[in-house]
Amino acid sequence: MFYTGMINTNFNGPLKNRNKNIPDTFIYKSIRLDDENQPYRHYTAFNKNGKIIGTIDGEMHTIHPSVGSPFFPGLKSFKSFYVYYLESHQHNFGSKLLDFVQNVSRENGGGGRFHLIATSDFNPQKPAHIFYRKYGMDSLYDLTIKNIDRCIKGEIPVSKLELELEDIPMYYIPKKINKQPASKSGLSLIKRFIKLFK
Repeated sequence: MFYTGMINTNFNGPLKNRNKNIPDTFIYKSIRLDDENQPYRHYTAFNKNGKIIGTIDGEMHTIHPSVGSPFFPGLKSFKSFYVYYLESHQHNFGSKLLDFVQNVSRENGGGGRFHLIATSDFNPQKPAHIFYRKYGMDSLYDLTIKNIDRCIKGEIPVSKLELELEDIPMYYIPKKINKQPASKSGLSLIKRFIKLFK
C-alpha cells in the first residue's frame, strides 16, 4: 500500500504507532529543477520507520515516434512518464517503484506508459536491463532484447551479456494498451532510423 502526499516536518518527538492501518510505504513528491532550470518530479519513498527505501526522478513527456523518438514503436504521439533516475534501497522494492510510476503516468494522461534509458553504469554485475525486462519492458533494440531474454532463461551468463549491454532506450506499455496492433511500417521505419546511430 502506498500513500502519497506532503509530510509534516514539524516533528516534536517520538510517537507510538497505535494505528495498525498505516500504509507500508509513504511517497513524498517534490519539484526540482534540472541543469536547464526545467522542473521535474522527485519522489522519495519512506517505510513506516521513516527510512528512505527508494527514489524516482522523472517527468511526463509527449512522445513523437514519427519524428525519430527511439523509445516506442508506431507513429502516433502520446504521453509517457520519462524516468530519469530510479533507485531502490530495499530488496525487491524496485518493481513497486515501477508500479508507482505506472500510476503517475495514468493520473497524468499517459495510460500507464513509461520509458527510460537502461544502463549498467551503476552495477555492471547486475545490469538494470535484466530487471526492466523481467518487469515487462521492451526496446526497439531487438538483438539486445533477444540476448537479455537468453540471459534470463539461463542460456548465456550475465558476464557475457555485460560486454554487449550499452545504454539503451526501453519502454513499458501496459498489456491493455499493448493489445492494439502497432503500425508495422512505422515500426520498421523507426528500427531503420535507430540502426543509423548504432
